[in-house]
Amino acid sequence: MRLAFYTYSYTDRLEMPLEPALKKIAATGYDGIDISGTHGPSADPRSVMPELRAQTRSIADRLGLTIEAVITHANLANSLFTDEPLDLKGSVDLAVDVDAPLVVFHMGGPKDDAAQRAEAWRRVVAYLQDALAYAEPRNVQLAVDGVWTGWLTDTPERFLELHDEIGSASFGINFDPCYLTLLGLDPVAVAHQWQGRIVHAHLKDHIGTHPDWDHKIPGRGSLDYPRIVQALRDIGFAEALAIETFVTMDFAESCAVGYAALAPALIKGRSPARRR
Repeated sequence: MRLAFYTYSYTDRLEMPLEPALKKIAATGYDGIDISGTHGPSADPRSVMPELRAQTRSIADRLGLTIEAVITHANLANSLFTDEPLDLKGSVDLAVDVDAPLVVFHMGGPKDDAAQRAEAWRRVVAYLQDALAYAEPRNVQLAVDGVWTGWLTDTPERFLELHDEIGSASFGINFDPCYLTLLGLDPVAVAHQWQGRIVHAHLKDHIGTHPDWDHKIPGRGSLDYPRIVQALRDIGFAEALAIETFVTMDFAESCAVGYAALAPALIKGRSPARRR
């Protein structure tokens, strides 16, 4: 396993200059970064202009950081009922340009109408099969960002149904133990349930319970991350774990505290940097 840091809250939302941010991440000891699939208020991956793509890849290379994943923000299922569906093919192109092996997207979905949910499921399956046909020859995987209440993937079992229906080895899930815990699930049990399908992980923390909780930097909340990391090791997961923090959390503190909380648990099973 490798430890990464998700830059979106800082380089995108808070407009922190890219190079100093990546220097801090590298100096702290992280192996890589996750980056936003868009820039500014746009949901279009083309908002990440060629100059920014080249700059991001160049700085990361120079600092010895791998770019582990491109993260989109619009909910896929909801977007398929609009005139501007999520452009996963464009996100794949961005991943190729920055040498990232993975695009992560959020599912979403209509909440109450059974007929509309069934139609959303049909559209999502067709859309993802088409996007994967584009991604696979470019050596990019796609992963849905977890499960959440009201989404089409609202239980671990529903993700497994989707995975089976999609039928692609290039499709997997982004493991998020914080949100699994908030849904009342044991992330260790879910990790075993999803064995072989977890391709990435986002690590955030919290105190409280759904629907009343506060996010925290990993290591300052209620999650037992050594137990969770051991479970991932037990199922043979060897990809990136990305620390995810928010604009209300100081950048330098987030880097340091997140690393201190997770690095000791990773040391004995740390995998080498991703081969480019």
